[in-house]
Amino acid sequence: MGTGVALVRLAEVEGRLFEVLEHARGEGTQVIIIDGTAGTASCALEDGDLWRLERFPLPIIFAAGNSVRGSALDVAVLADIRICEAGTLFSTDTRATDRLAVLLREKKPPVELTAESAWQAGFVSEVTVAGACLAAAERIAAVIASRGPVATRLAKESVWRGLPQGFEQALRFETDLTLLLQTTKDRAEGVRAFVEKRPPAFTGE
Repeated sequence: MGTGVALVRLAEVEGRLFEVLEHARGEGTQVIIIDGTAGTASCALEDGDLWRLERFPLPIIFAAGNSVRGSALDVAVLADIRICEAGTLFSTDTRATDRLAVLLREKKPPVELTAESAWQAGFVSEVTVAGACLAAAERIAAVIASRGPVATRLAKESVWRGLPQGFEQALRFETDLTLLLQTTKDRAEGVRAFVEKRPPAFTGE
């Protein structure tokens, strides 16, 4: 993985998903990729874990392959970005029903989504050929990790808080966060770096 990017293999967490995520978060990580490409990858999640996952402060990219159902589907639905390989099948039987309904813009989604129908519905951001999903996830993660960490965290917060709100209310919340960002040292560093034509050195302050 590149700088600021951590990989979590869903098939290996053995019910310790949040322990693993918190450990990765404490090592300078800015983006987490959850690898769900191994078979019918799954993990044990309690209902309260869904709330914790949605509000996890770092962006999460879910890389999917084969069959995604059960708790693996719950994780995919609550991730921030989903990428899958051609041939992936998503069950829509998830405990995160409200979030899925918003993402698919359907109160009653189909029983199953193919990779193509998931992409057409906007549920996944990209469909790759077999074996290329993780590389695509790493490419996107590297771009996110190069951005200011405060801005990235607040962008995620604006999404999960804004999803259940009306448009005007969500837009106002996003504007409030934008004004907050204007007071950070990273924002000033970004402006200096642009003027000096050099890469910014963000500190998360």
